[in-house]
Amino acid sequence: MKPASPSTAPSSIIVDEVAPQSFTLTVMFDGRRFDCGTYINRAAAMQAGRLFLQRKEGEAANGRTKRKPGRT
Repeated sequence: MKPASPSTAPSSIIVDEVAPQSFTLTVMFDGRRFDCGTYINRAAAMQAGRLFLQRKEGEAANGRTKRKPGRT
């Protein structure tokens, strides 16, 4: 079960096939559009989109936008 998003705007992952074995990833979060690159298969694009949303939701919940210096 996915935790509820802290933002009021719905988030979405959009994967479009632009050519054979070429998929573009676009993520909508908090009313903003993020173009997240090109992937060789739909599964990889979806996984990257889920990770991106997870990171953005964490940043929104914690108010943190950057990593601390020296941390990996």
